[in-house]
Amino acid sequence: MRIYENCKEAVKDIGRELQKCSSEVHTQTMQNKSIAKDEGYNTRELQAFSFAIINQDDRDEMPHVTKEWCKAEFKERISSTPKNPGEAYKLRKDVWEEFLIEEEREAEEDGEIKYWTEKVFEYTYAERMHWQIGKVIEELKTHPDTRQAIITIHDRKIDQERMGQMRVPCSMFYHFMFRNDKLDIIYNMRSSDFITHFQNDIWLAMAMQTYIAKYVGVEPGKFIMQVSSLHIYQKDWEELQRY
Repeated sequence: MRIYENCKEAVKDIGRELQKCSSEVHTQTMQNKSIAKDEGYNTRELQAFSFAIINQDDRDEMPHVTKEWCKAEFKERISSTPKNPGEAYKLRKDVWEEFLIEEEREAEEDGEIKYWTEKVFEYTYAERMHWQIGKVIEELKTHPDTRQAIITIHDRKIDQERMGQMRVPCSMFYHFMFRNDKLDIIYNMRSSDFITHFQNDIWLAMAMQTYIAKYVGVEPGKFIMQVSSLHIYQKDWEELQRY
């Protein structure tokens, strides 16, 4: 596992790794979109990539962080209601709008059932995690040595049925552990796009680590991340020259 002093050092080195040590693949899908014949989605990939970051004070300075979207998205993730689609996605319409789907709704009004459709996402992180955050904080307060303080994003009962047909989360879980009087996080992902999402994924996970650490009365510690497929698409390869 690579260990980095800060975020900028991490993403710079990982960008170089993608240039020098990645393998070329071309998957059939991206999210729920077919990309089998789109050469822009030829992919360079690092498998089972893991690393740690010691100091996260420079997380805003990573070159591909969309800071305003991250802040709005994080507010929705920690809200008390499961927002879908929410408002944050509108700050990155070019990325997210194509994944909205029409979903039927029904409600009784004045004794009649009314039907309509709304545009929503097949899932949001706010839906998956909002009810788990308080439970994790309570567990860490009650049992500081716990190894069970996990926020799970992947839902096997839902997502196993959606494989190959619908969007399923890229994040698997966030695991929080007290070590050396600080709160570490271990963030596990199945897949992350280095240019479009990876650095935002880091920012949002660190924000959650800091948020929970504050509520349990400690400082955030190490950030550890494990990604089964860390990749970059051909349409973005020129961006690697920044690294």
